[in-house]
Amino acid sequence: MAEKKLIIEDVTKRFITSKNEEIVALEDVSAYVETSEFVTIVGTSGCGKSTLLKIVAGLERPSSGRVLLDGRETREPGADRGMVFQSYTLYPWLTVKENIAFGLRLKKAPKGEIDETVAYYLDKVGLTGFDAYYPKALSGGMKQRVAIARAMANNPEILLLDEPFGALDAQTRVLMQELLLQLMEETKMTVLFVTHDIDEAIFLGDVVYIMTARPGRIKEEIKVDVSHPRSPDIKMTPMFLELKKKVVKSIREETVKSVAQSLGRVEKQEE
Repeated sequence: MAEKKLIIEDVTKRFITSKNEEIVALEDVSAYVETSEFVTIVGTSGCGKSTLLKIVAGLERPSSGRVLLDGRETREPGADRGMVFQSYTLYPWLTVKENIAFGLRLKKAPKGEIDETVAYYLDKVGLTGFDAYYPKALSGGMKQRVAIARAMANNPEILLLDEPFGALDAQTRVLMQELLLQLMEETKMTVLFVTHDIDEAIFLGDVVYIMTARPGRIKEEIKVDVSHPRSPDIKMTPMFLELKKKVVKSIREETVKSVAQSLGRVEKQEE
């Protein structure tokens, strides 16, 4: 039995609005990610999946419950978790090489180790020769490749990705999915990945968690029983299409609930 690298245990998150109203974004969420496993999270808009990822990253505190990484409770951001966002979060005043080396320099790694690691990940993300470029000279897909390389170069225990390909065009997005999957298959890194794209979730994930409408809970856990390495051709197989049908149906049910809740709130305000 594989080791549980990350454990999310009964996590609830409440927010207080400017009108002093309480919003429950997450309620009693429990999930886990095994070592070297790629887990994806999907759900209707506003279900709290990004909030959950921020709690795992230490960027938000849970109102109750806890997150354990390698058996240790996490409360603050740390180098043991690498984070990649949808927005391009590169430092514009640093070159590609300097961006990738940023975390290693903070840890005061030897120059030889930094140069070797940066060269390795530049090659892996297909950006050898772009080390002296600044972010403004890169396309969106290239920027995200640098962001992924920077996160992985720090050798985190788990890689956290919050809709990292959401701003890319369709073709670039598909290529980035294939690149990320190849990197994960080679490095055996543990990954927790939030997305609204169902095809992406199934293609990349070993496990897909489906969340309910707010307050977000884990509605369903779906195992993707496809061996590695994976080819994009699996997206056309009956198994893949059957899984997609199941996930679409489950999310649609939650979307209908979410819309009904919103309409109910509007009607209440108008009374």
